[in-house]
Amino acid sequence: MSTIKFNVAQLLREEIGARRELPFTEPLLSIDNDLTMRDLDGLVRFTRTVTGVYAHVQVRGVVELICVRSLEPFDYPIELDFRDEFHSVIDVISGVHLPTPPEDDPFMLSDAHLADIGEAIREYALLELPLNPVSPEYRDRPVSYSVQSDDLDEEAENADSDESGSLEALKAWAERHNRKNK
Repeated sequence: MSTIKFNVAQLLREEIGARRELPFTEPLLSIDNDLTMRDLDGLVRFTRTVTGVYAHVQVRGVVELICVRSLEPFDYPIELDFRDEFHSVIDVISGVHLPTPPEDDPFMLSDAHLADIGEAIREYALLELPLNPVSPEYRDRPVSYSVQSDDLDEEAENADSDESGSLEALKAWAERHNRKNK
């Protein structure tokens, strides 16, 4: 649960197509157990639909990630621009519970007609983050490995001798097989 929630009850009482545009800022939004998006600044436009509200969200923020090359933390700026529908659970006029929409994993308004935009931002931010984050300091540098083993040459020689031994056995088998088939 996030703190970026908007009450859309009044909008649900209006005609289909009615709109509201609301700016928002938030200092922190937990994205995952280890990730937090900070300094959020955004705008949400709600449009009344038949089953609830359609939200167009534009938001910017910063997520601290760990660089896969240097293993140092760095700030990763993230910009999201997405649209999704939030379906009503209860009819705002009659108070009757509404059926669940047929789509997979829809966003739902709460019983109090709150749209949890923070949850949508969290889900879309997880999709936007890189799988292997690289700090800007290391992005244009070639990858160099500094791990070295003193026994590396001996292991390579042993591998070569093992391979040649197994190849010799294979050659001997092939010769025997070819002689039998002649």
